[in-house]
Formats: sequence, structure tokens, C-alpha cells
Amino acid sequence: MSPKNDTKVLIGGNVYTLSGDESEEYIQRVALYINNKLDDLKSSDNGQFLNTRLMSVLLAINIADDYFKSKEDKESIEHDFKLKDQLLIEKEREIIRLQEVIHNIEKEKKQLIVRAEQLEENLENYKKELDEYIETFDLGQE
Repeated sequence: MSPKNDTKVLIGGNVYTLSGDESEEYIQRVALYINNKLDDLKSSDNGQFLNTRLMSVLLAINIADDYFKSKEDKESIEHDFKLKDQLLIEKEREIIRLQEVIHNIEKEKKQLIVRAEQLEENLENYKKELDEYIETFDLGQE
């Protein structure tokens, strides 16, 4: 267990000593956040008419509002990440499927090339046979 940090902070014109496990910088940031919220309340239209108790309640409501909005933002971002992860998985599956299609097309292309070479060879053989036949025919007529 880490030792507690005792940190003096200024909130609403009063000095408080806060004790916590967090760093002094973090505790000062929290105090500054609260102090800024308090200053916002005091500078509002009705801020000068608020008593300490009402000011504390409104401060708590404002902080809770910020908390819930941040929580909703976090949940929305997490939801977006899940959707993007699902989309990424779908795209990866599509890539694999397309790679298989490409592989099959390349395999078929090789088979067609072999078949075309065989047909060319057959054609050459037919041409030779035809030339021989024509030559034989021409010789027979003389």
C-alpha cells in the first residue's frame, strides 16, 4: 500500500489539507477543477444570492452532471470501438474471401494458359497435316 499524500489546496478562498493515494499534482488538479466550478457558480446571475449550503448542493449537481456526461461519452466511445472492431473483423473476413477468389482465378488462369498452349500445339499439328495433305494433293495432280 502506498503512503498517503497530504496536500494543501485552495478552494473557494479557503485552504484545505487533502490526503490521498494520488500524486500531489493530481490532487491539485482536482482542487482546481472544483475551484473553477465554484467560481462559475458564483459568477452566474444568481450566484451572489446563494448561501453556502445551496452553493455546495449546486456545486455537487454540476460535478455530477459533468461526471454523467463524461460517463455517457465514454460509453459512446466504447460502443463506437465495438462497432468498428466488428466492422474490422467483417472486412478481414472479406479480405480472406477475396484472397481465396483471387487464388482460384489465378489457378484457373494457369489452367487456361496450359489449355491454350495445348490448343496452339494442336493447331500447329493440324496446319502441318494440312500442309502435308495439300502438298500430297498438289503432287498427285501433276
